[in-house]
Amino acid sequence: MIFTDLAASVEEARYRCRETGRPFAVVQRNTGDLAVLTEQWVMRKQLRVMYSTRHDRVHTVLPGIK
Repeated sequence: MIFTDLAASVEEARYRCRETGRPFAVVQRNTGDLAVLTEQWVMRKQLRVMYSTRHDRVHTVLPGIK
């Protein structure tokens, strides 16, 4: 899915992680849009990760998200 809001993309990544049990990551595309992808695919393609559910809730920069 494609997003323009970081908080919405983090929420989607957390939802997908809960449903599948696999870590998901938020990456920024060249167009500026945000995409939620499996972390395995992101690492294979060597994309830069903006947010990952692997270490979720350990350290977050989003205020109000716990």
